[in-house]
Amino acid sequence: MAVTEPRETQPVGGPPPADGPAGTARRRHGRWWGWLVGGLSVLLVTAFVVLAVLAGRYQPIRFGGEWGGGLAGLPAGTGLRTVNTFGSQPGEIYVPPQIGAFTQVESIANTGPEAVTILAVSIVPPQDQGVVIANGPSPPWPLVGTGRVLGAIETFTRVPDTIRPAAGLSLGPGQVMRIWIPMRLNGTCYETGSWSEVESFYVEERYLTFTHWVAVPLGFPLLFLYPSDPGTTPAKDLTCLTKR
Repeated sequence: MAVTEPRETQPVGGPPPADGPAGTARRRHGRWWGWLVGGLSVLLVTAFVVLAVLAGRYQPIRFGGEWGGGLAGLPAGTGLRTVNTFGSQPGEIYVPPQIGAFTQVESIANTGPEAVTILAVSIVPPQDQGVVIANGPSPPWPLVGTGRVLGAIETFTRVPDTIRPAAGLSLGPGQVMRIWIPMRLNGTCYETGSWSEVESFYVEERYLTFTHWVAVPLGFPLLFLYPSDPGTTPAKDLTCLTKR
């Protein structure tokens, strides 16, 4: 009888997978890697959302602290003067009834750490822009713009500041821009003894892809007789102008 030595045999297909500590370590490592990737993804998304919210709220435009003056070639108006300066009152600029245009000189400053682009400047609030009512009820706003708004980034040197259209200018951190806003009264009839006042002008700014309209206080509020329409107020109480 043939005698054979015993030998180790293995099932077809190779050895079974290891169930010991090494295999367990590999499976745990895979789970931790997935948790790490997931956690980092959540943190990145959260950071992006926070940055987007902060960028969307970034609004550094403020009043620049300078106002007044004129510029050759721009309308100055007729009879504008400072009133109500008694006591501690800062005063107002009275604009008498007139058909012609006048120019208000103001300034804005960038008080933030990032530059913004100026898209538009208007004496009319955004919600009333483009609204013109002819031969109808009183206009929605007592003033209207009459031309391009000009601006100049102040250098505070002896070199004259470059004056150009304000729309499109970039205002860097800490910079001040002087602004010339041409406008006219919106109406031809005014109620004697009734007064209206405008205290702000409006700036549209852009930071990254976000835009905002900002109300900026005038250096001196504008004061004028309240505009009205014939037929809504007794004629004896109206001051009406004739268009030329």
